[in-house]
Amino acid sequence: MEQPFDDIDEIYNQKLGQVLNFFASQLQLYYSSSRLTLLLTSLDVPPDLFRLMPDFRADLIPLPPRLKTMDSDALSFFSVSHLSADWNIFRDFFDSGHPQALDGRKHATAASACLKIIFIYNQAPHSQPTPRVYRSQLHHADLKPKTLWHRSIRFLWHLRPSFSHQPDQETPRRVEEFRQMIKAQHRRSRHLKFLLEKSAYSKSLLNFARRRVFRYGYLQQNHPIYMKTVIFALAKYIRRVTGETAEVRACESIWGRQGWFTAN
Repeated sequence: MEQPFDDIDEIYNQKLGQVLNFFASQLQLYYSSSRLTLLLTSLDVPPDLFRLMPDFRADLIPLPPRLKTMDSDALSFFSVSHLSADWNIFRDFFDSGHPQALDGRKHATAASACLKIIFIYNQAPHSQPTPRVYRSQLHHADLKPKTLWHRSIRFLWHLRPSFSHQPDQETPRRVEEFRQMIKAQHRRSRHLKFLLEKSAYSKSLLNFARRRVFRYGYLQQNHPIYMKTVIFALAKYIRRVTGETAEVRACESIWGRQGWFTAN
């Protein structure tokens, strides 16, 4: 019968210390860019929060070429899709009080970057000519697989006459792109909600939210579920860091006092 090494715990702690020391040595690089900071916070989020996918980074946190190069030079050996078993290591590091660990200001920086990405991709479907029924799906989409499947089928049925004339047209690809975009936006909104719960006061984040989100005309739009998650999380954040309730009252006036606050 095999006997365990007497020094196995010591060896493990030594190796873990080497990994975390390297990890810490790269943090200033990641804090130099809001999107890289956002990418770093993916190590802080419990994996079951949005069921991490192998293409998590590419899907949720698009990086310009320069930032991709910086990322590959530093933490590329971390495969986010394999972090489930080791997540506690990074969570404990970020909660350890290490001078370079994530704090409320860095979470606010990441939250601001996440919010702007959500807005960019929320507007993307409207930047190109698309059938009316395709655009309307954006405002009613959720992540229930059956619902998404049925809506995609309805979209294809709506365009069925064109298939007989253009068998190579791109409609199926566009439907799939739309479905993937919705899934990514849901994950982004949950990531943002997580970040805002840890974020400190940020003037730039508050200004963006109030200028772009909490306009009554915008709030009255028929938002998809992921945007409601964003709006509710921002309202709670603003109330927490400022003590002001105007945003809360605006949500209550549209979605009801209990309906908005208890939403996911």
